[in-house]
Amino acid sequence: MNHLKEQRELLGLSQKEVFEAIEVSKGTYIRWEAGKPIPSDKLSQLSSIGFDVNYIVTGTKSYTSEANNIKSELITKPSNPDLIAVPQYDLAASAGGGALVIAEHPIARFELSKRWLEQHNLHNKKLSVVPVRGDSMEQTLYDGDLTLVSLVDDLADAREGVCVLRFDDEIFVKRIQYDFKSKGYKVTSDNTAYSSFFVEVDDIESGRFTVLGRVERVLQRTKV
Repeated sequence: MNHLKEQRELLGLSQKEVFEAIEVSKGTYIRWEAGKPIPSDKLSQLSSIGFDVNYIVTGTKSYTSEANNIKSELITKPSNPDLIAVPQYDLAASAGGGALVIAEHPIARFELSKRWLEQHNLHNKKLSVVPVRGDSMEQTLYDGDLTLVSLVDDLADAREGVCVLRFDDEIFVKRIQYDFKSKGYKVTSDNTAYSSFFVEVDDIESGRFTVLGRVERVLQRTKV
């Protein structure tokens, strides 16, 4: 694969987003992805929006944290003022066996109607798209469903309902209910084949357990 195209896809950007950002024509950019030489001034501009220019030119990767931060800003910039870009991070909410958080930077984005988000009181929330893995939340959520999740900074904002959780290094989606007496959480699966369990306050205070966000909507179903 052409390194320029590979970098663009890694950043989750369309050709249009790139050639408009660096102010070249569509035809010029397409020729670059086909292997034509890229002028040094345009390589500099590509670097400024998160591309690893060293990799494009030499095939050796040299990402910096600054480039990743720029990538994060680009990937959350909507293409239309009537839309809001919602990022997808490199994590999977397991409804069964578990999955690990790998990266803090977005790997993809979805553009949602600002009006729709306002109608559902979601426009002022920090949102992310999270795929479901596993079958423990059937008949509510299915393996491969894409869910819209409102991320929370305070556990008090998500004390019940279907939520994305972290326990040690595992990320999963379960139904929770906060117990005010013990200050812990009852964690259950909608699939009765899976057992419920209780998270003690010690696990919360030690940082082993936290609620990452609340599942607000299913954006895409894998089963009808």
